[in-house]
Amino acid sequence: MNYQDLQKIQKESTEQVLPQQKKVLSAADKIWRKTSNLPDPTHPPMGWKDGKGYDHIFPWIHLPRLHPKNHLPAEASVQAGGDTVIFNDQKSPANQLMLGDNLEVLRTLQTESIDLIYIDPPFFSGRNYNVIWGDTNEVRSFYDVWEGGIDSYLVWLNARLWEMRRVLKKTGSIYVHCDWHASHYIKTEMDKIFGYQNFVSEIVWSYSWGVRTDKRWNRKHDVILMYGKSEIFNFNAEDVLEERQMSEGTKNRLKYKGALIKDFNKRGDSEMALPSDVWYVATINGMAEERIGYPTQKPEALLEKIIRASSNKGDVVADFFCGGGTTLAVAQKLKRGFIGCDSSRVAISVTLDRLIKIGEEMSGVKSNLHKSEGGQEKLGIQFEKVPNIEISYLGVYPTEKFASISQDEFVDFVLTCYGASKNTAEGIANGFRPPGQSEPIMVGPSDPKKSMNGKEVKAFFDEIKSRLEPNKLVSAKIIGWRFDRQIVEYIKILEKYIEKHMLPLKLDLIPLDSKEFRARVLQRYPDANEAEFFLRFSKAPVIGDIKMKKIGELEYEFEAIDALSTNEDGWLVNCQWDFDYQEGHFAADKDFVLSREKVTDKKKGERFKAILKASHTFEKSGEVTIACKIQDNLAGEIIFSKKVKI
Repeated sequence: MNYQDLQKIQKESTEQVLPQQKKVLSAADKIWRKTSNLPDPTHPPMGWKDGKGYDHIFPWIHLPRLHPKNHLPAEASVQAGGDTVIFNDQKSPANQLMLGDNLEVLRTLQTESIDLIYIDPPFFSGRNYNVIWGDTNEVRSFYDVWEGGIDSYLVWLNARLWEMRRVLKKTGSIYVHCDWHASHYIKTEMDKIFGYQNFVSEIVWSYSWGVRTDKRWNRKHDVILMYGKSEIFNFNAEDVLEERQMSEGTKNRLKYKGALIKDFNKRGDSEMALPSDVWYVATINGMAEERIGYPTQKPEALLEKIIRASSNKGDVVADFFCGGGTTLAVAQKLKRGFIGCDSSRVAISVTLDRLIKIGEEMSGVKSNLHKSEGGQEKLGIQFEKVPNIEISYLGVYPTEKFASISQDEFVDFVLTCYGASKNTAEGIANGFRPPGQSEPIMVGPSDPKKSMNGKEVKAFFDEIKSRLEPNKLVSAKIIGWRFDRQIVEYIKILEKYIEKHMLPLKLDLIPLDSKEFRARVLQRYPDANEAEFFLRFSKAPVIGDIKMKKIGELEYEFEAIDALSTNEDGWLVNCQWDFDYQEGHFAADKDFVLSREKVTDKKKGERFKAILKASHTFEKSGEVTIACKIQDNLAGEIIFSKKVKI
């Protein structure tokens, strides 16, 4: 997606208008309303500005999604490193799993492209989820302490709801999961953004889990607000029918008295009925198969109700606070497409791992027993088509991924970040930064390990020099990963030449992953300078080796040694283990999806640190491949594998 595409989406976003609200107040009510403090649905939502939406508070930062393209043969199973998971259906459109700030991700999505949105945002609970979770990248999504109070929280959430309304199809719907802290405030704002008349349901999720007290009524429910994009939202009542709750007397009369059965059915009633808006769905217990240990993980049964009711097979379901991936997992099982987003590398890794396992089951691992003619049981294998899962990055970019994209894609990436247009004419310059052509730009190689050569720089210089105009300063930029000593010395020579001949020309060498480049990009957006995870380039951690120790028959202890983060101010926050690793196909052992412990640092306070040891009992002896995957707090990740004899 280039700069022009992003500008088109920005125009569509800012040109959105608030829905026309139905008149819900009488003339007398309106007079009374002037003297009251009740919310007025005809007023705009908090933070919204006519013709701008929310870009005056959250400026648009046109960053492209990095989508590594790895050219694998059709029979390949899974891309090494977890960039692109490929099952057996090459024709299906790829499902998207994105690492990045959800507002910026939303601003890259096409208008009216999603059928159903479910989100479980922070609850305005006053909890610091970074202390609970530990991944620095997750602060933007899960730091639930708001210095500006409820006003700040609602403006933050409204900006995202504003974009969600844009990307929803006219027949789409949105479910917002919240609790007693702010549900009433959120509903008032959603009435304004989506339209009072498009409010569909307030669903109460009742559960038994939680803190018990004798000082107040125990809080044992959450609220899920459902809105349609319009009044023609999709709803599949027949897909969510449940057994009607009837007394035993009623059931007996229906069963034994034909006349009553006839009357019952004539009225449109039956033993199956549409559930009410109060749902009792058990929370996930410690032994549940679906439990992955992710904070705030929701049960799959809860999401299954929502997805079945408000989407069809082949529809696109999105969750922009995807966390441990429950929404995406259920969507995949129900054969929906999905879009997931999170600002935590750990969350994306855990979600991908979960989706891979489901994909394995759906593509052939799932088995069933059936009786043959001789009465003997035989194993039947059920094969199903499974779409691809593709990983992309926005705002936080793993440096090593750039080696797998083409030079043209890399040029587009740099120019889009820099807010420059691509050079469509002949010449050495890759692009120009507006206004006019006062800033010609040359982009270096996509591979972070490579530097540009002197001939390229000389050709770029000669081209600019030939087009110089008197008294019109040209500031030329050379942007790349690395500049070796030869290039740096050559630039110094050219600068002396420029000074000697008094040319109206300035040359700048700008490393792509430098603070200088980031500052030059964000200087156009003064309110975004504190956006720590906008335009950050992350390096992968390293693992020296895996050490193993026998502790029992077929039981071994493993340790990742010499493992460390290579990012400045980085540390390892999670470790995953796969004890039956297939090349390029990492699927963590259930007990080692999250391997971490809470530590106290004198300077940085409480945080989580990866546990680099694991133990496993194998079923049989032989040669196996084990793999360790680690993530650091700054979006770095690596997989290290080793063959061992058991």
